[in-house]
Amino acid sequence: MNKMDINMTTDTASEEEKPRGLLGNIWAVIKRVVVFAAPVVVIVGGIALFMVMLATGPRPEEKNGNAHPPAVQFAVAHARPTTISINVQGEARPRYEATLAAQVAGRLVWVSPKFAEGGAFTEGETLARVDAADYQLAVVRARSQVAQAEEALAREEAEAELARPDWQALGRGEAPPLAVREPQLAQARAALAAAQASLRSAELDLARTNVRAPFTGRVRERRANVGDYVGPGSPVAVMFSTDTMEIRVPLTDADLAAMQIPVGFAATASNTGPAAHVTSVTGGRINTWEGRLVRTEASVDARTRLIYGTVEVRNPFASANPTPLAPGMFVSARLEGSARETLVAAPRSALKRNEFVYVVTAENTIADEVLFREGVADGERVVVSHLASPPQGMSVTPISSSGEAVPTEAEGEQAQEQLDIRE
Repeated sequence: MNKMDINMTTDTASEEEKPRGLLGNIWAVIKRVVVFAAPVVVIVGGIALFMVMLATGPRPEEKNGNAHPPAVQFAVAHARPTTISINVQGEARPRYEATLAAQVAGRLVWVSPKFAEGGAFTEGETLARVDAADYQLAVVRARSQVAQAEEALAREEAEAELARPDWQALGRGEAPPLAVREPQLAQARAALAAAQASLRSAELDLARTNVRAPFTGRVRERRANVGDYVGPGSPVAVMFSTDTMEIRVPLTDADLAAMQIPVGFAATASNTGPAAHVTSVTGGRINTWEGRLVRTEASVDARTRLIYGTVEVRNPFASANPTPLAPGMFVSARLEGSARETLVAAPRSALKRNEFVYVVTAENTIADEVLFREGVADGERVVVSHLASPPQGMSVTPISSSGEAVPTEAEGEQAQEQLDIRE
């Protein structure tokens, strides 16, 4: 083969390779388009298939009739005789509290062992003594003056008895008072009365050197001791009585109505007042005392609209009590109503928002409950389950506390009652 043949062969091969390279490029482009278009085709196909299924599938049948009313649990209310109890709180304070003071001047020379903070004493018991020497001398002087006045009176009486016969012997008529010594006799009697009064005053001062307790009680604070000089009116001690402890408690108009007592009530022999069970927690233990509401104030507090009453506890320091009811203790008192009345009781869960009762037919009773004087009748059913803002007259399906639906006259159907909301 010559050189010309080789060149011709080469040119022919190049011309054949050119078409083959163009076809490969087109095929590569097609492959790329297929790779990127495949997901789109799948998505579009899925949507189309879903639309076809939705259009050709069975449709849900529409239910005819009203919606089924919600089920509510109810409890039946019952009327029963009940004594209303009122719980109040207050601070215990003594019936009497006084500042004991000396009535005469002098130095304290003796005090009783009971004359100390917390010391117990009885009425009339001597707690301290003031130096009595000066007062004893005053009594002696007063007795001497009384003796002199008695002697002067006796002498004037004797002279008056002699003067009257002497005047009658003269025969000059009716004797003038001065002639028969009537003024002198009156003066002697007055002098004797004054001397006796001075003696009584001296004896009182001597007796007052003994500082005595004005009532049975205990010493709250001692303000003087042996060796201190006291004058009339000088405080010696602060003390309080222990025969009765009082508790001032706040009451409302409804409380007074429940106990059937008026404003300005005062206990009498025929009406001793409502019983009061007083309790206090001390040392982790609940202590109880028995008392009575003996009076209420005759005015209403203008700021709080409350009426304050007084509970009395007799013998708060008696040994029969578990612990003394001391002044300053904060206590709770449960006041009993004066009479039993018939109220309708319902479970506390029936009271919604502390304001409404949803009644299917009536109210209830048991441990945790609320009581009604009006608004709910005996035997009605009250809703005890939760309802979120139900409208008045809403239809409900009553379910008893056992969880069973209440049947109607038509067997197999559930009762549908109208809901009555009462405030």
